Amino acid sequence: MNPAAAVRQKAIDEIREADQNFSIMSEKQGMAKAFTTYASDDVIKLNDGTAPTIGFDSLRAQMSRLPANGPVLTWQVLKADAATSGDLGYTFGQWMLTKKDDAGKRSAQYGVYVTVWKRQRNGQWRFVVDGGNSTPEPK
Repeated sequence: MNPAAAVRQKAIDEIREADQNFSIMSEKQGMAKAFTTYASDDVIKLNDGTAPTIGFDSLRAQMSRLPANGPVLTWQVLKADAATSGDLGYTFGQWMLTKKDDAGKRSAQYGVYVTVWKRQRNGQWRFVVDGGNSTPEPK
């Protein structure tokens, strides 16, 4: 493998791992913790049916309004890719949002997402753009 391809492949592997860890944190510690941990300072979060959330402070405020024991969001990476420079990439996948009603009955919503990742000065990957939309339940 040539050096440029090796840099790109390493970035793809790191982005895929960051995305998976992001989902695990969302499941175990909640959406608010996960989104504020993995977001960049200049984040843009696309919101279904409303204006985007722009900037980390706005994202933190949005996430702080989520109930502590609210819905659980998890997702699975289906594709990851990166620039040959190794500093920018994306993930695409499927998400599932589960919640309980007042009677304790569970329900789920499904969708797809795309997340753009950027390597930060400290070498960590943070998302700069995230968005998705609802879909029927996957088959």
